[in-house]
Amino acid sequence: MKKATLIIVNGLPGSGKTTLARRLAADLSLPVFSRDGIYETLYDALDCRSNGEPLLLGKTSFVMLYYVTGSLLAAGRPLIVEGFFGRPELRSAEFLKLQAAYGFEPLQIVCRAEGEVLLQRILARAGSSERHGGHHDLEYLASNKERLLQGDLAPLALGGQLIEINTTTPDSFDYTDLLQRACAAL
Repeated sequence: MKKATLIIVNGLPGSGKTTLARRLAADLSLPVFSRDGIYETLYDALDCRSNGEPLLLGKTSFVMLYYVTGSLLAAGRPLIVEGFFGRPELRSAEFLKLQAAYGFEPLQIVCRAEGEVLLQRILARAGSSERHGGHHDLEYLASNKERLLQGDLAPLALGGQLIEINTTTPDSFDYTDLLQRACAAL
């Protein structure tokens, strides 16, 4: 039996990874799970607006992401996971544990955009009523603005196929080619 494919969409905040992951999921008929989606669900379920945010909420959202991912991989099902895996040494180790347990084939897509564009996107969504209240975009910027402007994000060390795309504009990369490559990996 062929190993399941795990498509990992990684990128700095504001790089378009959520939009891309959702589009790929729709076009490939695959489930997609995001670290932010799990974080937001837990934030709301725990009524963090009223009760305050638990110290380990961020870590818990990653644990839940890996749990769901492992459950689908154990059933031999391909899927897409999306997130800012900004500590590549730690996140690589976590994915490698899943790979050892379930033997998936990784396809990693790293979204990159010019630093000024990332900054503009984060500032725009930080002021948007559509942005979930659990995100601390301005606090992130206060500590990480230089990293963001440099576009500093190393891919996860997982082996397998790595595709780096420029998401600065909608036309900065060839989506049809990316979709074909993802189909071939499946």
